[in-house]
Amino acid sequence: MKRMNILFAVLFLGSLTFAIVTDDYQTPQVSMDKIQERVEQVATVTENVTATMYNAVTGQCDSDPLVTAGMYKINPNKASDHKWVALSRDLLKRWGGEFDYGDTIRIENAGEKSGLYTVVDTMNPRFTKKIDILETTGTDLYKYDNVKIIKII
Repeated sequence: MKRMNILFAVLFLGSLTFAIVTDDYQTPQVSMDKIQERVEQVATVTENVTATMYNAVTGQCDSDPLVTAGMYKINPNKASDHKWVALSRDLLKRWGGEFDYGDTIRIENAGEKSGLYTVVDTMNPRFTKKIDILETTGTDLYKYDNVKIIKII
């Protein structure tokens, strides 16, 4: 039994040493750097988009403002916490774009609204190259031009 334990210890230490030497054993920061490089290599990027905001109310949506086109249910009291967006049709796959419902995107060049969001809704057909960020009623209006959208793969 003692020989078996020694054998397992030698095998474990050998595999750990191999992992360290071959860089398979990494710190979380190194892994995140490699992930970021991969995202930048394969991500879909759409630039020069206008970002505005919308509320889940009948005047800004359809007759059922608490259910998105992607069938996500909105909590109107915490809409801003959802981190959800609606895209203009030209940006959505079903109309020839690059994004689909459920995609995680990163918004850049949108001030304090820059960050990660989920695509859950569609905008009115009259809009193009536009993104609407879902906000809780009472949030101050905002608009950002020349926004970049990056699809996180």
